[in-house]
Amino acid sequence: MRHLALAGLMLLAACAQPVPIVDETSQAPLDAAPYRQAARAGAAVYRIEPQASRILVHVGRAGAMKNLGHDHAVASEDLQGYVAIAADPAASHASLVFPVRNLLVDDAADRERLGLGAGPDADDIAGTYTNMLKVLEPALYPWARLDARIVDKDAHQVTLSVSITLHGTTAELLVPVELEVGAGRLTASGHAILHHSDFGMSPYTAAGGLLRVADELDVQFRLVAVATDFSGTSA
Repeated sequence: MRHLALAGLMLLAACAQPVPIVDETSQAPLDAAPYRQAARAGAAVYRIEPQASRILVHVGRAGAMKNLGHDHAVASEDLQGYVAIAADPAASHASLVFPVRNLLVDDAADRERLGLGAGPDADDIAGTYTNMLKVLEPALYPWARLDARIVDKDAHQVTLSVSITLHGTTAELLVPVELEVGAGRLTASGHAILHHSDFGMSPYTAAGGLLRVADELDVQFRLVAVATDFSGTSA
């Protein structure tokens, strides 16, 4: 169903509210200064590699008529950000942004990753994308942002306190992450369960509620970053 994915993508938008207009720009709203400072203090600083990193959202269905719709895959592969790993885990932190206009809807490889099988046709996907932009309003809110800090750590896993800012609204959650650091490269992977209601949103419904987007959404991620010393053009 053409509009089902749009409803799922409301994960990435909060309820409309009066806000100042922000002109869309190609310049990411990401301040490198805290990471330069962290490097000077002795932390290892890494830059996210967009080509190797991905956030992938599984958008499900609910309701008595859910068999008439599709589950959907929504992804961002245009990620920018930094990670600072300090000797004291509590001093480690990360920042990540991505442009909402570049979100991918029902990419075949993403659907395969999620085990969703064949999806909507190209016309439906194009229509969903167009409607998605009406919801996300990229001219007002061009970027989504995540900020994270370590709150717990053991030999194989860290727990992050993550703040997610979308469409002018911020939600916070704890996320367990598998973290691998070594040889100038960092990899972080895991998943988190989010809900439309976390952002004050009601999932899209149709047919009097017999077909609707599930409130729960499963977010998977794999982030790869490489060491940077902020010399020359690396910053």
